[in-house]
Amino acid sequence: MGCYFMSVIFGIKETNSIILGSDKRGSTKEGIFITDYLNKIIVINEHLALASAGNAVVEKAIMLDINNMVNKALLNTHDLLNIIKSFYIRVANANCSNILDLPFYFLIAGKGNDGKACLISGLNKNGAIDAKEVPMALYPPADVKMQFCCDCFAKNYHANNDTFVEKTIKDISNVSDLVSSTGNKWIYNITTEKSEFFSF
Repeated sequence: MGCYFMSVIFGIKETNSIILGSDKRGSTKEGIFITDYLNKIIVINEHLALASAGNAVVEKAIMLDINNMVNKALLNTHDLLNIIKSFYIRVANANCSNILDLPFYFLIAGKGNDGKACLISGLNKNGAIDAKEVPMALYPPADVKMQFCCDCFAKNYHANNDTFVEKTIKDISNVSDLVSSTGNKWIYNITTEKSEFFSF
């Protein structure tokens, strides 16, 4: 049984920061519980992070590519997007349909190749990567409707801004078997170009 991130990730770009949030549950593609100790937000360097949901094998393969690079500290959001695209090109050329056919959703956040902060939302569509810069993005768990998750996000963002990540994850976990009440939060300070990573 493979491990899947069939749960929730989200991000928002504010005036002075970019924030990523995720829960920590891993399940099989059938929804069978595996663990509540997965970090779905990976900090690449002090100004770049990746949040992913879907096939955990893809995230691990991409991180192998990144960790083998000598210039990891210099990577930006567009470099990371190109790494993901290159991975899927290799997979397509090798005819690995078991990877191409499985869902993979991601958020890339931090400093772009122009030096400006950006949030990129993307997904795998049968081996083709569809990605674009966005002000906000959310990928829901498979067992909860998008509208419910967006409503949780909006409610908590406006009512509990300092803890909206934690409260949004908690609210969704209350109705989803695929989401843990624990999670991770990454905050990128646009002015200082530094970030902080938190577990809760």
